[in-house]
Amino acid sequence: MSIEDVAEKNPELIHKLQVDPVNGINKDHLVQAAKDLGLSSIEDQVVDMFTNIYDCFMKKDCDMVEINPLVVTKDGTLLAADSKVTVDSNAVYRQKDLAEQEDKSQQNDKERIAQEFDLNYIHIGGNIGCLVNGAGLAMSTMDIVKSYGGEPANFLDVGGSAEGEQLEQALKLLNDDKDVKAIFINIFGGILRCDNLTQSILSASEKNKFSKPIVLRLKGTNSDIAKKMIEGKEKELGIYFNEDFDSAAQQVCSVVASLQ
Repeated sequence: MSIEDVAEKNPELIHKLQVDPVNGINKDHLVQAAKDLGLSSIEDQVVDMFTNIYDCFMKKDCDMVEINPLVVTKDGTLLAADSKVTVDSNAVYRQKDLAEQEDKSQQNDKERIAQEFDLNYIHIGGNIGCLVNGAGLAMSTMDIVKSYGGEPANFLDVGGSAEGEQLEQALKLLNDDKDVKAIFINIFGGILRCDNLTQSILSASEKNKFSKPIVLRLKGTNSDIAKKMIEGKEKELGIYFNEDFDSAAQQVCSVVASLQ
């Protein structure tokens, strides 16, 4: 049974232990944890293992240390049968020994390239490449594309500095994806100026000769200027400006449908 099902159906079975990061883990709390888990008979093992888990989490700059399943063998030994450990990417410079052990051959090639340029990218495998700033907007973009019959190819959040080389590499990532038929750029310009973004897109497109049609939806700072930069040159550039989120999503889905 998944922890989500337990949380919904039997929340009383989930026990939480708060740890003061200044004073560290409290042994009495670990003894209580052993009792909560029905493992009082081997509480010394529970205390030892949970202390090691906490020490690992703190010393190795972990985002998460998950033990699943945690088992008790026939001879009464507490055993971490499997685990998942993730390390904060911002702290890798302090964990050089761990970084050297990373098996990058297990990474998706696209995600590895994205990581090199500090792009928040997850490959999904659909036919509409999505380039968005902000995780919330990225999720809603994928949802609306899906609702109009499209298949999002990825989650790609370029953040608030989507210009220059980073933007160029993001576009190359999508254009070079053989499954992607069209690209949907959906940007809200707050600190980011839409005219600067558009110029970066035009420059990157000219330099790399992008072949995939682009639907460009911009809203915010200088979006009116950005619109004029594209107006009248849509077919020549292969870039179609659309200010409305809903309409732009429909448009990119229509573009893909027309290519199939």
